[in-house]
Amino acid sequence: MKRTLLNTTLYLVAFVAIQVLITLVIGAIAPIFGQKSDSGLMLVISSAAAGLLTLILFFCAKFTPKGTEYVRSRPWATLAWCSLAALGATIPSLALQELMPALPDTMSDTLMKIVHVPGGYFVLAIMAPLSEEAVFRGAILRELQKTISNKWMAICISAVIFALIHVNPAQMPHAFLMGLLLGWLYAKTNSILPGVVFHTANNTIAYLMAVRFPDPDMKLSDIFAGNTTSMILAILFSLCIFIPAIWNIYKDKGRCH
Repeated sequence: MKRTLLNTTLYLVAFVAIQVLITLVIGAIAPIFGQKSDSGLMLVISSAAAGLLTLILFFCAKFTPKGTEYVRSRPWATLAWCSLAALGATIPSLALQELMPALPDTMSDTLMKIVHVPGGYFVLAIMAPLSEEAVFRGAILRELQKTISNKWMAICISAVIFALIHVNPAQMPHAFLMGLLLGWLYAKTNSILPGVVFHTANNTIAYLMAVRFPDPDMKLSDIFAGNTTSMILAILFSLCIFIPAIWNIYKDKGRCH
């Protein structure tokens, strides 16, 4: 258990240190190019550099295994279901967030800056899922599973860490719930690939919604113009996508561990 705690701490410190280091470097060089360190362009460059450095470190240092066994099993149907699960989870998740007490959103301005800069989609929907799955599932959850016999206890701990690392209170409830699902996907398949696919689909939807509805205070009820019936039908329709998708992933024992 002590070794697990030390390794988990190492992975977290490494992840945070990379973010801090890149932020400091970008802050130092941004004025040279006539940019502010928090401009959209610099935020995209910073996010891309941090994500790339994280992937290089975690794979080269073998914090995260490079196993290809899961890919060789050709799990294309399962990966497709992961994408559909992300789609089906979107509206119910927004509805749940609307029912919860309002939490401070400290990252909305940063998100909107990134969204409206070329390369914004790449860092939000490609680089972030890859690096975060490598760290939080491929390294941290994998390490926790070595000493915690209860699978769901390990998944819950990793989900809490995943939520807290987002820092932004408004994102934490969704990040925790997503961490549970992503953790389950990893525990079931012993691969970060399903989580990457789900995470990418989730962030792609979030990106498109940020472009379509740039007001950070926009709620699900606002999207449906206050029509409760339409909103309930949308939630039910979404669940008709989400539940079968999860069920098909669950019963695909041939390609899961």
